[in-house]
Amino acid sequence: MLREMPLQRTFSSRLPRALDGRMAVVRLFDAYAALLTERQRVMVRMYYHDDLSLGEIASRFNVTRQAVFDSLRRSVNELGSLEERLGLLAARDRQTRVRETLAARLAEVEERLARLADPDGADLGGLRSALRALRDAL
Repeated sequence: MLREMPLQRTFSSRLPRALDGRMAVVRLFDAYAALLTERQRVMVRMYYHDDLSLGEIASRFNVTRQAVFDSLRRSVNELGSLEERLGLLAARDRQTRVRETLAARLAEVEERLARLADPDGADLGGLRSALRALRDAL
C-alpha cells in the first residue's frame, strides 16, 4: 500500500532517489501519467525510468538543471495529489490484498478437500471443479 505521510514528506522538498521513493513515483506515474502534460511525462520518464541526470535532461530541453528539478518536483507533487484525491493505487492495493487473502483461503479449502477425498468413495469432482473455477476467477 502506498504510504501517504512519507510521500508527502519525501516529495515536498527534494526528489526521491532511493529505490523505495523511485518505485513510489513510478507507480504513481503508471497510474496518472495521462493527467500530466506531455513535457512533464517526458521529464518524469527520463528521470525515473531512463535514469538520466538533471543535467542530461536540462541539455535536451535547453533549460537549467534547476528548471528540470522544479518541473520534476511539481510533477511528482501533482502525482501525489492525484493519488490523495482519486486513490487508484490505494484501491489496487486493497484489491490485491483481497485476492491474496481469497487465494490463501481457497488453498486451505483445497487442502482440506484433499484430506477428505474418497475414504467412503464419495464423488467430490463437482466440488473440485467449483474450487478450480474460483481459483481461475482470482
